[in-house]
Amino acid sequence: MPDYSSEPLESTVDEAMNEPDPPALTLSRALQAARERHCDAAGLLCDYAGLRRSPEREALAAALAALEDFDPRRAPIPGPIGFWLNAYNACALLAALEAFPGQDVHRVERFFERARVCVAGLAYSLDDIEHGLLRGNAHKHGRLFGPLAKDDPRLAFTPLIFDQRIHFALYSASRSTPALRVNHPGRLEDELEDAARDYLRRGVRVESEGAVVVAPQQLHWYARDFGGESGALEFVLERIEDDAAIELIDRRQGRVKLRYAEFDWTLNQQPYQGRK
Repeated sequence: MPDYSSEPLESTVDEAMNEPDPPALTLSRALQAARERHCDAAGLLCDYAGLRRSPEREALAAALAALEDFDPRRAPIPGPIGFWLNAYNACALLAALEAFPGQDVHRVERFFERARVCVAGLAYSLDDIEHGLLRGNAHKHGRLFGPLAKDDPRLAFTPLIFDQRIHFALYSASRSTPALRVNHPGRLEDELEDAARDYLRRGVRVESEGAVVVAPQQLHWYARDFGGESGALEFVLERIEDDAAIELIDRRQGRVKLRYAEFDWTLNQQPYQGRK
């Protein structure tokens, strides 16, 4: 048995303290710093002009670059989901720097399709992360097939579980975007539920005395992820926190229609000076 008694305790502690942070933690911290400095309190608007010339942008770009040799599969379930959400949101935040105020983010060339980050030696676009990995290579709205071929090595990094609440935790840098959020190990369940409830709180309306529920477009685009339209409606009704609206809906005894709000893809630019 090795004898560690002669090893100075101080050197062991110093070595532990000097070890670099895991790349996933560095990424989450860089994303949090960018959010705190350049977004409004809700994470819905961003001062992209300020971000563009900031040390937070440099730190976030460096954190993404450091993922080239990182294998997210080492994280315990459901850790990889939180990692890929952070990677997506960081990439989307930096990609938005290519857009102009008042511009639809789709006007940026291949905003969602261009490779934005390299993880474990493989390149990913926003679509690759969202639809290829987080949705199990399901097709994007308006497409017939998932973004990754059946033999694509990136499929090996697909999280082992699927959670439809990811749709409300993915930042699209647009006026209809879910809030920019940072996910943390061990807290994903609460963070995803908070993201879903927050987005639905802002985006759901009950109209026509409870006969119509207006919901975000994600529930229409990806209805299959929620078990069809009836499952999407149930998902929404379970998270409506307005007692008066619930009472109106209950009176309808199931005779409720689901309608979908328009999605505004205009850049969510704010002339915001950052929080000190």
